[in-house]
Amino acid sequence: MKNIFAGTFILLFLGSFLNSAQAQSRRYSNKSSSSDQHFSVGLAPLSLLLPGGKVNVHGEWAYADNKSISILIGIPRGSKAANWLSNDLEINDNDKATTNKFHAFGVSAEHRFYLSQNAPRGLYLAPYARYNRIWLDHITENTESQGETKITGALSGFGFGGAVGWQFRLGEHMTLDATVAGVDLKWMRGTLTYESTDPDNDVVAFRDKVQDAVDDIPIIGSKLVAEIDGNSVKAHSPGWVMPAYRFNLTVNYVF
Repeated sequence: MKNIFAGTFILLFLGSFLNSAQAQSRRYSNKSSSSDQHFSVGLAPLSLLLPGGKVNVHGEWAYADNKSISILIGIPRGSKAANWLSNDLEINDNDKATTNKFHAFGVSAEHRFYLSQNAPRGLYLAPYARYNRIWLDHITENTESQGETKITGALSGFGFGGAVGWQFRLGEHMTLDATVAGVDLKWMRGTLTYESTDPDNDVVAFRDKVQDAVDDIPIIGSKLVAEIDGNSVKAHSPGWVMPAYRFNLTVNYVF
C-alpha cells in the first residue's frame, strides 16, 4: 500500500509540473543567458516528505553543450524503521520496541549525455556509479523478564548502471530534474548484532532465536548466518550481487 501511495504521489507531482515546464521551456528557449548557465544545485523534495532515512542534495556541472557531471548525495537523517522490517528483527512476540531508528547515506555520480545539446536541460542518458549504506538501532524490552534486546545493523554496497532522465525548465534559473529510470547491479553486504541484558539469557538459545528471526527478513534473510560473538550474537551475510532500480526527483537552481 505504501509503495502504491508513493508511486501515485510521484506521478501526480510530475504531472503537475509538466505543462508548466513545457511552457517555460518555450518562453526561455531563445534567451542567450541560458548558454552561460553551467552549474546547478538542488534538493529532492520527496526525500523531505518520505521517511527514507536521508535528505538528497544535488549538484551538476555542464562542462560541454551536451555533457555534464552530476552528483547526488544522501545526507543521513533519523527516520522510523518500517514496521515490516522492525517486526522481523524482533525475537520475541511479546517484546515492546523502545527505540526504532534507521539512517541512510548514499552517493551517486553520473556522466550525463544530453540529446538536446543544451546541458543541463533536456533528455539525457547517464552511466552511473553509486554507494549506499543504511544502518539501524532497534531496542526492545521484554515485558516478562524486564531485559532489553539491542539490535544494531548495517547494510552497504556499490552499484553500477545506466539511467534515463529529463530536466525540465521551470524558469530562467529553475529546473525540475527527473531520473525516470535507473537500473544497476549492486554488490551488497550486511551485519546485524544482537545483545541482551536479560540476566537469565542462554547465549546458545539466544543464537537460535536470532537465526529464526533473521530468516524471515525479506531478500537477505536466507543469506544471514547467526554466530556467537562473546555475549552477543552477530548475523553476517556474505557479499552478493542483486539488481536494483533507481528513481529520483530534484528541484534545481541553475546559474
